[in-house]
Amino acid sequence: MLNKLLLVDFENVQQVDLARLDTTYQVIIFVGASQKNIPIDLVASAQKLGSRVDWQKVEGNGSNALDFYIAMHLGRVLEKSPDLACVVLSKDKGFEPLLRYLNKVGLKCKRLNSLLELDSEPIKSDSDYQRVVELLSKIEKRNLPRRRKTLTQHISAMFQKKLPQSDVDRIIDILFANKLISETSNIISYEF
Repeated sequence: MLNKLLLVDFENVQQVDLARLDTTYQVIIFVGASQKNIPIDLVASAQKLGSRVDWQKVEGNGSNALDFYIAMHLGRVLEKSPDLACVVLSKDKGFEPLLRYLNKVGLKCKRLNSLLELDSEPIKSDSDYQRVVELLSKIEKRNLPRRRKTLTQHISAMFQKKLPQSDVDRIIDILFANKLISETSNIISYEF
């Protein structure tokens, strides 16, 4: 039975591992008007879902065009199926006020930075991740980076800016997934 809907902001999150989803999910992937290429791995994993996946190409450009499409679609779906649990996959915190309101009126919605956050077990990690956790845990709480951009720069500096940005983003995703960090109103909190 399909009782969960994943809405993917593909402009904002390109690392989408659909294999992490169970059979209760339906997926809509929103692609920006200027996005011309989709990774073959994503297309192949989407094909395995068959009719449970839908692609929506946003018409027109604008700073938040895709976000408005997602918000509109979310409203339309929840009006017809209020028991559906909806997940927005996006690193865009602009969805938070809408999702808070929807939850306040009794609907089930949340935003994830990464599908890694769906796992109930801690994510296995590598030595780079372990090093970041070790170094961050040694910093006094009041001196830890409070914004995502600052945390990204801090992690990059730990590796003398030689770690690829994709690895820095992956480490931050795992920190979220393992609930070592959380973000509220654009402020990061630490659970070390």
